[in-house]
Amino acid sequence: MLVDEEPETSRVHRRALAAAGVAVALVHGALWWLYYRPVPKALWGDEFAYLRSAKLLLAGDPAWWPDPLWPPLYPRLLAGIMAVGGPAVLWVQVVQTGLLAAAAVLLHDLVRRLSGSQLAAAVAAALTLGFPPLVAYAHYLWPEVLHLFLLLAVLWLLAARGDRAPWCGVAGVAAGLALLTKSLLGPFLPVLLVAAFARRPAGRSLARALVFIAALAATVAPAVLEQHRRTGRVMIADSSAFNLWVGLNDRSRTDFEIDVVTGLFRDYQASAASFDERDRILRRQIRAFIDSHSWAGLVREHLGRQYFRLFDKDCYLTNQLPGGAAVERYAAGYLRADPRIAGAVRLASYSLYGLLLVAAPLGLALWRFRDRRWLVVLLLFVAYNLAIFFWLHVKSRYRIQLLPVAFLGAGCAVAWLDARLGRDPAAAGAARWQWAAAIVAAALLELLAFGRPLLP
Repeated sequence: MLVDEEPETSRVHRRALAAAGVAVALVHGALWWLYYRPVPKALWGDEFAYLRSAKLLLAGDPAWWPDPLWPPLYPRLLAGIMAVGGPAVLWVQVVQTGLLAAAAVLLHDLVRRLSGSQLAAAVAAALTLGFPPLVAYAHYLWPEVLHLFLLLAVLWLLAARGDRAPWCGVAGVAAGLALLTKSLLGPFLPVLLVAAFARRPAGRSLARALVFIAALAATVAPAVLEQHRRTGRVMIADSSAFNLWVGLNDRSRTDFEIDVVTGLFRDYQASAASFDERDRILRRQIRAFIDSHSWAGLVREHLGRQYFRLFDKDCYLTNQLPGGAAVERYAAGYLRADPRIAGAVRLASYSLYGLLLVAAPLGLALWRFRDRRWLVVLLLFVAYNLAIFFWLHVKSRYRIQLLPVAFLGAGCAVAWLDARLGRDPAAAGAARWQWAAAIVAAALLELLAFGRPLLP
C-alpha cells in the first residue's frame, strides 16, 4: 500500500521529536542504573526458570525443557546469547534492547501506513522506545520483548509485503517463532489469514497463503515432533488448562495480593507423573468447579477481578521498585535502588500510563484511518485478548502485546490534536457517538487502572 508523503516536519515537530529523544535516553539510563546500582537486580519468578533452562541447555542436559506448559524458544535464545557473550545477563539485555528498537521501527511504519500520519508514527515509535513499563522488559529474563518484536514482524510483513510470496514465507517463519515463544497467537491466526489473503485474484492469494502456512509449519515442526515424542500430543506447548484453573481460583484484583499460583502449580506437578495425566486431572477439576458454580456467579466474579488485574497501574516494573510487591514479599527486584531515581521512574510510569489510557481510545475513535482493514485486525486482537483473559489467569505482564494498539491510538490522538490546532481537514469533527465511545472507554480504563483502592 502506498502512503502519500507528508510535508516537511515543522520546526515545532523537530523540537518535540528532539525532546522525545532526550526523554527516551533518560528512561533507558534510569532503568540501566536501577538494574545495576548499587547492586544488580535480584531475579524474580519465571526469570529463574528461564535462566536455569538456558544453562542446562548449554550443558547439554536434556532436562532443559522443564514442562510442556512452556514453549521452547526463549531459553534457546538465552542459551545462544550466553554461548557467544558469556554468562553475564548484560548481553541478553543488549540483544533485547536491540529487539525493542527493531519493534519500534516496525510499529513506526505500520502506524504510518494505517494512519497516513508521520507524526502519529513518530509518537508510537517514541512510546515503544520510552514507555518505562515496556522498556524494563528489555532487561528482564521474560520473553515479552522477543514476542512483541515477532508479533509486530508478522503484522508488518502481512500488511506491507503480503502481496509477495517470498515475504509471506518470511511472515510464516516469524509467526512460527512467535508461537515457539508464547502460545498466544495460535487461535488468532485464522483472522490474520483472512485479512491478508482473502482477496482477489483468489488463486494468487491462495498460493501466498499456502507459502505462509508451509513456512510456519516448517518452523514449528521440530518442536511439535519433540513434544509428540514426550507427551504423545501434537502441540508446541499447552498451558491452557492450568491457566484456566488458576484463573478460576484467583481471588485478588492485583497480580500478587493473594498468591494462588505457587500452591496450585505444586499440586499440579504432584498430581501425576506424565503431562497427559496431569492435564486430564486438571480438566476434570475444571469441569467439577464449573458444575458447582452458577454461570452468573462466575461471570460476576470475573468481571470484578480479571480486568483490574490486566490493567492495574502497577506492573512488573513498579512491583520491583522499593515498596513494591516483589521487594516486600519476595525479596526480589531493585532491592537497594536509589529512592530518588526509583520514585521518578514510578511517577513516570504511572503518569504515562494514565495519559496513554486516555489518549489511546480518543485517537482510535477520532482519527480517520487510511487502512481500516488492518485497523480492524488490531481491534479484533484486543477483543481476543479481552475474551481469553476474562477466564484465564491474568497478570499485568499479559498486556504487553496490547501496547502497540495503545501506542497507535495515542499517536493518532497527538496527530489529531496537532491537525486540529492547525485547522487541518484531517481533524474534521467526529460524530457524537465516537466522542461518547472514546470518553466511556477512557473512563473505564482509568477506573480499572487506578480505581482499585476505591472499591470494596
